[in-house]
Amino acid sequence: MNSTEGYIQLLLTNSDSNVFTWGITLLAIVLIGYFKFPLVLGRTENLSTTPVKAKLYEQTSQSFKPTSVDSSFQWDKTPALKSYPFKDAIYKLTMGIKTLDIQDWLLIEPTYLNRINHKTKIVHNCHEDYPKDKDTRTSTLFVTDEAIPAIREFYDIVMQYMCDKYPMYFKLQGGQYHNGITDKYYPVDSTSVEAITLEEYLVENIEEDYIILLKDETREDEVDGTEYFFKGGVFAFAAGFDPNDRFNKPLSFVHHPVPGYPEKLKMSMNRFFNRLKPGQFVTRSNFSMQTHNKFYVDDANKGHNLPEDHIQEPLDIKDLDFENQVHYRSERQCLTKLPKSEAMVFTIRTYLLPLAEVKNEGREVCDRLIGAIRGLPRDISQYKRADEWGPAVIEYLS
Repeated sequence: MNSTEGYIQLLLTNSDSNVFTWGITLLAIVLIGYFKFPLVLGRTENLSTTPVKAKLYEQTSQSFKPTSVDSSFQWDKTPALKSYPFKDAIYKLTMGIKTLDIQDWLLIEPTYLNRINHKTKIVHNCHEDYPKDKDTRTSTLFVTDEAIPAIREFYDIVMQYMCDKYPMYFKLQGGQYHNGITDKYYPVDSTSVEAITLEEYLVENIEEDYIILLKDETREDEVDGTEYFFKGGVFAFAAGFDPNDRFNKPLSFVHHPVPGYPEKLKMSMNRFFNRLKPGQFVTRSNFSMQTHNKFYVDDANKGHNLPEDHIQEPLDIKDLDFENQVHYRSERQCLTKLPKSEAMVFTIRTYLLPLAEVKNEGREVCDRLIGAIRGLPRDISQYKRADEWGPAVIEYLS
């Protein structure tokens, strides 16, 4: 689980809500984030380099209303965010969260059509990278009865958000939403559409995966039963685990493969989830490597996929193709709370690019990544399988 394995996979794998009381709670969150949780987002703007005061919006759909991008915006020409959250330092397991402005939540980047195409094939069991008898749909598309109101609310918010932020590409036309990039139409009235169909529509409109989490009063007597549960969503770009194994499970179970999570993150994670307010947005990012180009990975990438007695051996650099085979992978995870259903929603944006592209960023980025790999403690290194790819990657970047 990366953070998403992390924020949900990690949310956070590394990664890991009387007026007076509310004010103290918010101040505590901001101070903890500033002093304890180091920034991990790799964006080349103020968003990723300075603490940002948490923004609480009114608890309606207006909480999710961005301003329009400039009229000159072209989706296939605007440079993508550089998600390089690594540091040249000893790794420390923290939630690693930062507050996020609503304007930077959902993105359209030059990868838009490519990622939507991959995701659509995965959720419809027709992706060429997987055997025909492999049921990727069951492992990536999730609905429970209790999540249906939240799924409808999320669909409404996302489609309106895209219209508000990208009016040159998304607009109301003939009583329907029109996606001008794909030239497809989608219903405005979500109440007349099955929840699983709404999830399929969202797959065709945003690059981000998303996880719906809700409390479940019927399971409070279970272990971790008072936590939020993974109740719905789309997890088409899972990195190292089968999301179906974690579906309808509590937050701690979602993160249980992450070394140190129970001891170091469990309590603070649950407190944060319980305190987060509708209209507040936080974000974190993670990174790893993989020796293939697949987006959905349930049998590789992570050490827990290996036999218990397996010893990770370094890969030979001569056997690796860094322009086509070895890929840098990063998840940009965002968390917010929906105003009506009060569901927690993780959105997970996956960046997957050949390591050669990272090397082309220059010496500063390469040295920072080398330092981050060298700074991984033993358990995290094995979790990421860095004992295998780490030496070759360091040699290549040096």
